[in-house]
Amino acid sequence: MQAKISEAVMAIRASSKVLAISHIDADGISALSIVIKMLEREDKDVRWRNIHQLNSETIIEVEELIAKNQPDSLVFSDLGTGQMDLITTHILAKGRVERIIVLDHHLPHEEQEESRSNDVIIEINPNQHGLDGGYDVSGAGVAFFVAYALSEENVDLAELAIVGATGDLQDYYGKGFQGANREIANLGQASGQIKLSKDLTFFGINTRPLPYLLQYATEPYLPGITGNEDACYQFFAELNIPLKDSDDKWRIWTGLTNEEKQAVITKLFFHIDEAYGDPEITKGILGDVITLVSRPIETEMRSAKEFSTLLNACGRNRRPEVGVMICLGDEDAYHEGTALLQQHRANLAAALRRLEDGGYTEMDGMYVVRDPLTSDTIIGIVIGMAQGSRIVPIDKPIIGVSTNFKEDSALVKISGRARQSLVEKGINLKESFLRVGEEISRVAGQEVVEAGGHPMAAGAFVHCDFLDDYLNLVSIDLVLSPLLSKKESLLKTITEKRQKGG
Repeated sequence: MQAKISEAVMAIRASSKVLAISHIDADGISALSIVIKMLEREDKDVRWRNIHQLNSETIIEVEELIAKNQPDSLVFSDLGTGQMDLITTHILAKGRVERIIVLDHHLPHEEQEESRSNDVIIEINPNQHGLDGGYDVSGAGVAFFVAYALSEENVDLAELAIVGATGDLQDYYGKGFQGANREIANLGQASGQIKLSKDLTFFGINTRPLPYLLQYATEPYLPGITGNEDACYQFFAELNIPLKDSDDKWRIWTGLTNEEKQAVITKLFFHIDEAYGDPEITKGILGDVITLVSRPIETEMRSAKEFSTLLNACGRNRRPEVGVMICLGDEDAYHEGTALLQQHRANLAAALRRLEDGGYTEMDGMYVVRDPLTSDTIIGIVIGMAQGSRIVPIDKPIIGVSTNFKEDSALVKISGRARQSLVEKGINLKESFLRVGEEISRVAGQEVVEAGGHPMAAGAFVHCDFLDDYLNLVSIDLVLSPLLSKKESLLKTITEKRQKGG
């Protein structure tokens, strides 16, 4: 991987005009911001764009951007590995640019596990070098490694790499980073960019007035409290905790005394335990909190979790460019982003309330959420939170279907989430989505599914005419996957015994 990073560094130094393309989520926005900063510091002319996905429709947009901007180099971040065929066909084969750099952490297809780097394409993906792109490093982390190799002065960009990893939930929901992420966090701490402490993991501990800290709580969702303003006021009244200080200013979590914090945490423990009866959810409200010490106090940019949520809000409200400008220090963008954040949290809370009313169905291999009111940009977040809060059971993967996609598109967005315990039993959402997509496309005589992602979190775009067929086949595949995995494990054991002469 270091060799590939060195190749990317040389390619960047040889470039003069670069077009950078990245995903719209917090990791993609953070990655793109790192790419922009490192290119600008090298005095490169950089143009950039966020896209929701890289697929057969958006690759045309990329072609148009290349034609308009005439770059000599193209950089993809937080996407590209699973779409290498599109990149090869639409860009490489047409000789549109001199260099293509892919900085991704998503799993490659099984038949493409080796890097596809050549004289033009330099692909850097941790999965191809013994690292796990789902836990060890995110897209922003890969971008950071290139930036740091380019110049150690880019160490200040470690904070954005941690924000990206946090947005992709690579901190184990507050349990801490591992692998390359841990090394990035250590660099950030050593350079004075990052401070690590144990605290309440709710979003808003640096910014939200106490009642709203609970009213907009969604990780975990608090039944009877989330979305209920009166219940939030009552919660603190029962503890005799004042909501305003002597100057009539709203109090925030970080301003409470230790005794007040302990009282709130104890009451939350009791409430969550009573609602879910799951100690993992209860314990999850306390964990590692990363403070970004160079960012303004009492703003969402002060903590990695709040910053990543702010960026997600921009992307999920179809304004990812606002998130990039926030990362780059634009104050006007920050104010616009906070407005988008309020809308984002309201959308998530509303979607979860609809799910509480039985808004899902059960199939043999999965639970399915079909909510036409939930946008394709947040359906993955909603279903993950629904299982995290046990609104939907966790014994099977959960699949979200969003028809709230582009008006002129025949595609439907599918998002899937599976708990780690299911992955350990042989479930792999990415492979199931891909396998069924290839099978149904073969029968249909045309490509009707585009899929990719990770074993625990994957997505697909499905032609609307084949949606029900796709869901039925994925359900069957998910039932069979653990059995096939067990079969392969037994065959491997037999092979090992024979090799040992057993």
